[in-house]
Amino acid sequence: FANQSIDLEIHLRTKIVRYWSYIKTASIRIGNDILEVEGSSNKEDGEDKRHYWINFEYRGPLSDLAGFPVTISPHGNKYTIDLG
Repeated sequence: FANQSIDLEIHLRTKIVRYWSYIKTASIRIGNDILEVEGSSNKEDGEDKRHYWINFEYRGPLSDLAGFPVTISPHGNKYTIDLG
């Protein structure tokens, strides 16, 4: 980062299923802001439900993370943080 006073932390939480495991949730902290994303195969009303928490608020307003723009793909399966 250009601003050296901003910290970055990334955590991946896995789930073990018999002989294999997968990433269940991913969280990223930039500065004082935290974004946690959880995958789901469940659908509600025919559409995938986005499971994310921004600063501990479930599906709170998400336009940026510590001033960096965040976009969610139309299918809700990809979250992009522009660190540019």
